[in-house]
Amino acid sequence: MKKWMTILACLFITSAAVAQEDTEVKSDTTKVKFGDVNVIIVDEDVEVTTAPSDDDDDEGGSRIGDKEELTHWAGIDAGVNMLMNSSGSTSLPEGAEWLETDPIRSMSWSFNLFEQKIRIVKDYVGVMTGLGITYNSYGLKNNVQVLKTDSMTTAVDIPDSLFSYNKNKLRATYLRVPLMLEFNTSNDPDRTFHVAAGVTGGLRIGSITKQEYKIDGAKHKDRIKDDFNLNPFMLDASVRVGYRDFTIWANYGLTSLFEEDKGPEVYPLSVGITIVPF
Repeated sequence: MKKWMTILACLFITSAAVAQEDTEVKSDTTKVKFGDVNVIIVDEDVEVTTAPSDDDDDEGGSRIGDKEELTHWAGIDAGVNMLMNSSGSTSLPEGAEWLETDPIRSMSWSFNLFEQKIRIVKDYVGVMTGLGITYNSYGLKNNVQVLKTDSMTTAVDIPDSLFSYNKNKLRATYLRVPLMLEFNTSNDPDRTFHVAAGVTGGLRIGSITKQEYKIDGAKHKDRIKDDFNLNPFMLDASVRVGYRDFTIWANYGLTSLFEEDKGPEVYPLSVGITIVPF
């Protein structure tokens, strides 16, 4: 019995030595990297791993590919419009009282379709841009009809005895491109506070007035498409602040709503939230 135990012990020691030698022989490896996939070749054996690459962030394992989640422009924005004078007050200039707006009917809708970030310090600091379409409506509070001539856009009062508007709004549509410096407190999309500030430029691609009213009980709807001497270009000072996917934003017009000397000198202000982030 002791003889067999001795033989088995010798075989075990011999096997362990061979295995150790074999491991040492196979310690020569070749590593090939395809993006985030590492292929490790050990002699004739092949091992495929998905170990984090050198580009992985130390905090939360966020990869550079997560920058789409750390850029906070794309989505649907909803807000309220108002008009300011050249001094930044809500008091309208003399002769522009007809532009007094009804906040409930003065809505801003933006469909921010594309976004892109130029990274400066990982995703902590970057330059953000993109493309979007914005519909800015100004619900007119007074019972007026907007009139446009080649030299001026103004409005005339409609006597209440004739009819009263149920809806009376001026709407402008813009193609918009932001250029903003964005900061994130974390490279983890689920933990980041984000702030972006800069400008948003726009090209007006449409404008319209819409009125609804009744005469002798009959409903009427008028739609008039015109440029109404609105400025063909717009430039806003913009800021966006939020946590994770929640964002509040504000845009203040650096250019007047109307062309110079062709309408009241008023500047748009819009504030709102992102209701559907992409």
